[in-house]
Amino acid sequence: DAIARENDAKAREADAVARENEAKASEADAVARENEAKATEADAVARDNEAKAAEAEAVAREDEAKVAEAPFKAAQEEVEAALAEVKAQEDAYNNKTETLKKQSEEGGVVSRNRAKVQLDAHLAEDPLPLRKAKITLEAALKKADKTRAPFQAATEKATAARAVAEAAAKEADAARQKAEAAAREAEAARQAASAARAQAESARQAASAARAEAVAAREQAEAARKQAEADRAQAQAA
Repeated sequence: DAIARENDAKAREADAVARENEAKASEADAVARENEAKATEADAVARDNEAKAAEAEAVAREDEAKVAEAPFKAAQEEVEAALAEVKAQEDAYNNKTETLKKQSEEGGVVSRNRAKVQLDAHLAEDPLPLRKAKITLEAALKKADKTRAPFQAATEKATAARAVAEAAAKEADAARQKAEAAAREAEAARQAASAARAQAESARQAASAARAEAVAAREQAEAARKQAEADRAQAQAA
């Protein structure tokens, strides 16, 4: 019975050793994956920081371009506003002309005559200053457009660069978050593997202790058998 218990203890010890070795291998693999995940995370963080720095630089360049463009943009807007006002006055003049012409041709005699008088007075007004102002403003607008063009192009280019940098920063941030999640998952797997290895080691130690106990029981049984044989021989001799 002691020999059977010893053999059973040896088998359980061998199984525990195998499970401990398997747990150690799993732990080593988990540690390797954790280290790889940490390296990936560190690289993602570095790229995220680099992308954010590039985005900040692009925003600064865009702001500089907008500041440089601002006075030319303001001048162009002033000319555009003045030209719009002149065009509105010209449209009002033309509309009034058409209205008076229509009134001078329709309705009663009195109303037609009154409209003709008003039309003659209206047409007697000199529209030349209005037309001259329009021509002058159109020339000024072309000049303003031409002056602003390089600054506007620089601003648009800086804005496009800022948009690209912003997109890259978002992508890098997403990659960093993904790498951080992978690192946390790998760390959890490593901790679980370490716990499994510790449990397997404890089981192996318990099995070794059981085997040692079984060996001691077998040796004790063998000693008792030998003592019984000696006592029997002594009794036979007596």
